[in-house]
Amino acid sequence: MDLMRAVVMRDRKLMVAEVPVPEPGPGEVLVRTLACGICGSDLHALKHAERMVEVARRTGNPRPMDLARDVVMGHEFCAEIVEHGPETTRALTVGSVGGYGHQFVTHVEGRK
Repeated sequence: MDLMRAVVMRDRKLMVAEVPVPEPGPGEVLVRTLACGICGSDLHALKHAERMVEVARRTGNPRPMDLARDVVMGHEFCAEIVEHGPETTRALTVGSVGGYGHQFVTHVEGRK
């Protein structure tokens, strides 16, 4: 099993841990992170995780955080596409570099 390093929330603390490299699912890509930051909403989740899970469940979120497991943090990043999952359009090729925040790719090197 291939492993990667990630910042995870574990027992209400942030730590760097080795986690399995995920397999891209339908419509997904696997990326290699080039830069990533921990932002205010990550810190908010660290402090108020139980409340966030409660609200997510109450509002019908089908995938609330599972606080019994490590939660990988850092959702604002710059990354390179390294693999396409099934059912992707492949509009962005392997090697494309882009940034992701709360939307999708905001800039791709070499593309307009």
